Amino acid sequence: MTPALPMLRIGHGYDLHRLEPPAPHGRGRPFILAGVHFDHPVGPVAHSDGDAVYHAVVDALLGALGMEDIGQSFPDSAPEWEGKDSATFMEAARRTLEDKGFALVNLDVTVICERPKLAPQKSQMIANIARLLGVDVARVNLKGKTHEKVDAVGEGRAVEVHVVALLAQVAAS
Repeated sequence: MTPALPMLRIGHGYDLHRLEPPAPHGRGRPFILAGVHFDHPVGPVAHSDGDAVYHAVVDALLGALGMEDIGQSFPDSAPEWEGKDSATFMEAARRTLEDKGFALVNLDVTVICERPKLAPQKSQMIANIARLLGVDVARVNLKGKTHEKVDAVGEGRAVEVHVVALLAQVAAS
């Protein structure tokens, strides 16, 4: 007889945004990662606010639940998402997680960009993610990496984010 296993689900999220100067020289939006505004000469080209961290977190959570990805759930063809604060997507993913009877065990976020340096804002980024997901900051890890000047990310023309989320089914009361 096979022993009962806990219901755990793993999801991987990914996002990449091209970076351009703001108008009138480009189509970049303000540079925001995990809800933190960075003073940076380029920003993401995106339909919403372009927060690549929040987008990848949402994809990891929805993926762990076996659901449609962020692009299907919040399509860039829908006018209601134009310029939208990506915290909206995080809050929706949290509600879905709770509605499906799951809780976040932990989240591991890797942000890849040459600039800006994330270390000065890292604790605020983690706090924002934890707050929106309703978990203790100890359940969220965030790392900043560079691409060693290789390809579009390394040349500062894009930002890339990977996220792994572990979920556990909450015991019914």
